[in-house]
Amino acid sequence: MDTEKIWKEGEWTNEARQIIDGLKEFPDNSKIILFLRHSHRNEVKALKGGQKSRLTPQGHAIAKKFGENLPRNRSIKIFHSIIWRCEETANNIHEGFKNADGIGEVKGELKVLANIGIDDKQFYFDVFNTAPVLDIFYRWVVGFYNPDDWTPFNQYCQSTAHVIMDQAKNFPEKGLDIFVTHDFNIMALRFGWFALPLQNKWVDFLGGFAFTIQEDQILLLEYGELKQVPIPHWLK
Repeated sequence: MDTEKIWKEGEWTNEARQIIDGLKEFPDNSKIILFLRHSHRNEVKALKGGQKSRLTPQGHAIAKKFGENLPRNRSIKIFHSIIWRCEETANNIHEGFKNADGIGEVKGELKVLANIGIDDKQFYFDVFNTAPVLDIFYRWVVGFYNPDDWTPFNQYCQSTAHVIMDQAKNFPEKGLDIFVTHDFNIMALRFGWFALPLQNKWVDFLGGFAFTIQEDQILLLEYGELKQVPIPHWLK
């Protein structure tokens, strides 16, 4: 396996490279929050049992490479979903960062990084086995599902934001706080926090978004572009 070639030329590593490049564009004294999908995993052939899918060898190697390329002028703290592949990703990133003389730590599990507001596993399987994922997403957004079965979209996004902000508020300036989670969570929070259309783009392995909250705006990095977006009233 040519790890260097996969990192520099791989199609699925493009978003990861964009994040690494984009992190350099944030103001030096900013506290950055990075939401990151786990690294390359084994193919999931069925929804049931998919939570047990682990990283592939290249998933491990590229997560370490991602860590090696993080800006070393920032300390990092990494939280991860309770799902194994997210924990593996977090540990690989930390190992790579440490190997490059970076200072950081893996803080451990956050349940909110695996949760999408569904407690009943059978309901989850019934929903996600019956329609394309984007159809399910938009139905959730508009309140199609019974709130007793699935936490309403806005409630989920806002409650998740408050958990994340509680974790990040005590971290130092110039810190980089990394939250390793899943594609559906990232797409939901990107839409629910920043009101940005999906544009038929999904998030790749080690893709995601990063942001810092400034006095009167949010500075957001997504798909390689650093942009200014307004702060929602419930986050002020």
